[in-house]
Amino acid sequence: MLDSIDLNNIPLFVDNSSVELSDTNLIYGKNGTGKSTMVKAISHQINDAEHCIIFDGMKRFIRQDKKLNAILLGTQNLEIEKNINDLLTLRGKLQDQLNVAKKTYDTHKGSFNDSIQRYQDFVWDNVYRHFQHNFPKDLRGWGGSKKSFTERLKQLGTKELIEPSSLQSESEILSKRNLIKSGAKLAIFDDYTPKLNIERLTKLMTNTLSNTATGELSRQIKTRKLESWVQQGKPYLSPNNPCPFCGQNITQDHYKFLENEFSEIINSTYQKFQEDIETEVEEIQQAQAQLQVWQEDTETLSSENGEGFKASVTKEVVTVNTTLKLLATTVISKKDNAQQSIPIDDSLDSLKLALEQLASKIKDVNERISENNRLVENSVKSEKELHNQILELMRIRCLKPDVQACQSEVRSFQSQLKASSEEREDKQKEIDKLDYKIAKLRSQTQSEEEAVTRINHLLGLLGNKQFKLVCPTVNQGVSGYYTIEGKNGIQRSVLELSTGEKNLIAFLYFFYLVEARISDAEPVVIVIDDPVTSNDDQSMFLIITLIQNLLFQAKNINADGNRKLQIIVLTHNSSFYINLKEWTGNPYTKKNHSFHLFATPQGSVIKKISNKKEDIINNYDELWQEAKFSFDANQKQTLWNQIRRILETYIKFNNYSESLEHTIRDNIISAKDTEKKLIALQLVKIAHVNSHSIDDLMQDLSPWSKEQIRDAFEFVMIILGGGEHFDSHWNETGN
Repeated sequence: MLDSIDLNNIPLFVDNSSVELSDTNLIYGKNGTGKSTMVKAISHQINDAEHCIIFDGMKRFIRQDKKLNAILLGTQNLEIEKNINDLLTLRGKLQDQLNVAKKTYDTHKGSFNDSIQRYQDFVWDNVYRHFQHNFPKDLRGWGGSKKSFTERLKQLGTKELIEPSSLQSESEILSKRNLIKSGAKLAIFDDYTPKLNIERLTKLMTNTLSNTATGELSRQIKTRKLESWVQQGKPYLSPNNPCPFCGQNITQDHYKFLENEFSEIINSTYQKFQEDIETEVEEIQQAQAQLQVWQEDTETLSSENGEGFKASVTKEVVTVNTTLKLLATTVISKKDNAQQSIPIDDSLDSLKLALEQLASKIKDVNERISENNRLVENSVKSEKELHNQILELMRIRCLKPDVQACQSEVRSFQSQLKASSEEREDKQKEIDKLDYKIAKLRSQTQSEEEAVTRINHLLGLLGNKQFKLVCPTVNQGVSGYYTIEGKNGIQRSVLELSTGEKNLIAFLYFFYLVEARISDAEPVVIVIDDPVTSNDDQSMFLIITLIQNLLFQAKNINADGNRKLQIIVLTHNSSFYINLKEWTGNPYTKKNHSFHLFATPQGSVIKKISNKKEDIINNYDELWQEAKFSFDANQKQTLWNQIRRILETYIKFNNYSESLEHTIRDNIISAKDTEKKLIALQLVKIAHVNSHSIDDLMQDLSPWSKEQIRDAFEFVMIILGGGEHFDSHWNETGN
C-alpha cells in the first residue's frame, strides 16, 4: 500500500513534497500536467509488480500483429514479444549486413569466374596448343575442354618432380617415341683402347744407352764370376806389365782380348736399344691405325642409329691422334739421344686425358642407346615415362611469368571470394542463432484462454457493438495470439480495429488481471491512467462501470480499516471524472480523495479537493475553476485565454449574435474607468468567434494587473446580464 506519493526531486512539480493518499484516489488533470509522471513515481515507489497493477495505455497489454492478423495478449507475452522485437531489430540489421555480404560475394564470384576464364583462355592458347602441335595425342594424352585442361594442370603440382638432369627436351622425347614405335634396338658403340705398353715405353724413354750397356756388362761379369775382378783389378791392368793379381806379364794380346770382349757386349746392347725404340714406335703407329679404323666403324654405326644416337667424336679422335703422333715423335727422338733420359709423363697424361674424353663421349651415347633399348623392350612403361616428361615440361611452362601472372590474378580474386564467402556464412550463422532464440522465445508465450473468455463475456455486454477474440486454428507454434471475429462470425482485420476498440480490449485484460489479483486476497494497488481514449459512449460506460465496481469492492474489502485494496485513477476527461466520483458517495472523505492537477509556468501543481464547491461538475465549471486558479497564481496570459473561452461559451448558450461587440460597445465606452473600459473592449473583441488571430490571443497584458482583468471580466458579464452568474461561479471557487 502507498500512503503518499513522493514528488520530491521531480522537476515538473512545484510546491509539492508529497501527496497523501487514501483507499480510493481520483486525480483530474489536463494532458501535460504530469499524470504519467505521477504513475511512474508510484511504480518506482512501490517497485513490486506482484502488488501493483498499472493501466497506462494499451501498449502494456496488447499489440497488433499485421503479419498474423491477430493481437498478442498478455503482459508476459508482450514482454517476450518485446525481447523478440529487439532480436528482430538486430536480425534486420544483420539481414542488411548479410544482403551486403551476399552482393559483395556475388561481385567477387563474378570477378573470380572472369579471372578463371581469362586464365583458361591463356593456358589453352599458350600451353595446350603448343603441346598439341608438337606432340601426338597418344603421347601427350590430354585433350578435352579448356576447363578440363585447366583442372588437369592443377594436378601437376601433386606429381613427383623429375630431376633436371633427367629431364628430356621435346626433340629427345619425340625421338624416343619414334624409336619405341619402330620397335628396333640400336647397336652399342665399341670402346677404343690402344695396345700400348705404357710401363715399358716409360722405362725405355727414361733409360740411357750407358745405363743399358753397363747393365749388360754387369750381367756378363756376374755370369762369368768376374765381378770382383772387374771392380778391383781392371784399373790396374795395362799392356806389357805384370798382372797385379797373378804376377804374370800381361801381353798386348792379352789386353786386346779383354777389350774386344767388353766391346762386343756394348755393341750388342746398343743394337737392342735401337730395336726397342722401333718396336715402341711401331706400336704407337698401330694404335693410330686402329684409331682410324675405329673411327670409321663408329661413324658407320652412327649413321645407322640416326639423330640423337650418333657418336660425334671427331674432335676427340683428332685429339687422341695428335697425342699419339707427338708421342711417336718423342720416342723416335730417343734414337739420337740414346745417352739422355727423355721424360714422357706429360705426353702420356695428355694421351690419357684425350682417351678419357673419347671414352666419356662413347659412354654417354651408349647409355642413351641402352636406355632406348630398354624403352623398346618395355614400350608401355616407356611411353608412360615419356608422357610424364611432357607433363613435367608443361609444369615448367606454367612457371613462366606470363602464366604466373594469370594464376596470381586468379589467386587474388579467389582470396577475396573466400573472405566474402566467410563473411556471408558468418552473418548467416548469426541470423540462424537469432532465429533459434526467437523461436525459443515464441515457444515460451502463454495461452490467455481464461482471460479471453472473461473479455468476450464483457464485450458481449456491448450489444450491437459486439466483437470477440478467437484463438486461431493455426497459431504457428505460439500462444497468446488471437484474431478478431465480428458479430457476423467473419474475421476482421486487426488493422480495422479503432484506437478505442484496442484500448477497450487492453483495459478488459487489465481488469481480468485485477480481478484475479483481488481474488488472491493479497494487498494490491490498482493504478489507472486515462482509461478512456477514443472510446464511444457504450465502451466508456462499460469502463466506468468496471472501475465503479472496483471502487465498490475497495469499500467492502477495506471496511475493517485494514487497507488491502488501494485504487488510484488519473484522467483528463472531465465527464469521466464527474461520473466516476459519484460512485464514491462522498469523494472528499478520509477514505476517498480527489485531486486536481494544474499547469503553471513554473511547473505543475496538485491540489486536494476538500469539498464539492472546489470540484468540477462539467467542462464549463472546469473553465471557471481554471480561471480562478490562474488568477490566484497570477498567470495573466492563461487567465486571459480562459476568460475568452468562458465568454465564448456563455454567449453561445445565450444566443448572442456575432455583433456582440457593437451591441454593448456603447455601454462599455460610457464607463468612467478607462483601464476597465480598454480591457473590456478587448475581451468583447476576442470573444467574437471569427476573430481569434494570434495577435488577438497573445494580448500584451503587462500594463494591467490580474485584479483589473478580473474586474473588466465582471464588468462585461454585468453588461451581458450575467452579474449573478459571475458571482455564483467566481465566488464558488473562492474570493
